Amino acid sequence: MTQPNLTAPIVGNPIVIGIDAGGTMTDTILVDQDGHFKIGKSATTPKNEAEGFLASAEDAADAWGISLESLFSGVNVVLYSGTGMLNTLLSRTGRRLGLITTKGLEDMILMGRGLQAWADYSYADRLHAVTHHHPDPLVPRRRTHGVTERIDQFGDVVLPLYEHEVSAAAKKLIADEVEAICFMTIFSHVNPVHETRIA
Repeated sequence: MTQPNLTAPIVGNPIVIGIDAGGTMTDTILVDQDGHFKIGKSATTPKNEAEGFLASAEDAADAWGISLESLFSGVNVVLYSGTGMLNTLLSRTGRRLGLITTKGLEDMILMGRGLQAWADYSYADRLHAVTHHHPDPLVPRRRTHGVTERIDQFGDVVLPLYEHEVSAAAKKLIADEVEAICFMTIFSHVNPVHETRIA
């Protein structure tokens, strides 16, 4: 059986970029359609994660022998996660957020799913549901605003976006001194036209 030549130049372009921002280093892996890969590394930059993200991606692109522009213009998927994000989520030290969502679904984030609330609980703990403590929501209900709009599961617009409601919601959130506004409308993964307009 012949061994692959690991020093041979890679001919294809990467189609997947995976980036993990750890507590100290940010690692990037590039993979092409044949499974060839290269790895890049850079220091994590907690004050501005974009700096470590780009430096690590550039290191991997250099290892591949292409420019950073060529890398991002030809890739199909970018996966990004890491310790910094998880620590921010768990410690609730992120930015003050507001949410604009489809009217009628404002409480969806607060309700969550039963699986999330009860996963890993023993039978005895599930019997005593009154003692169960849910974590505080990432976006409190008072900073969640619904706007009239509806896209169905096929991506068809059922109700147009009421832009005056978006403007009113944004003004309320700004008055509440939010640092970032998120928006999540139903079936936006099929047709993002209303989320794009809200932005």
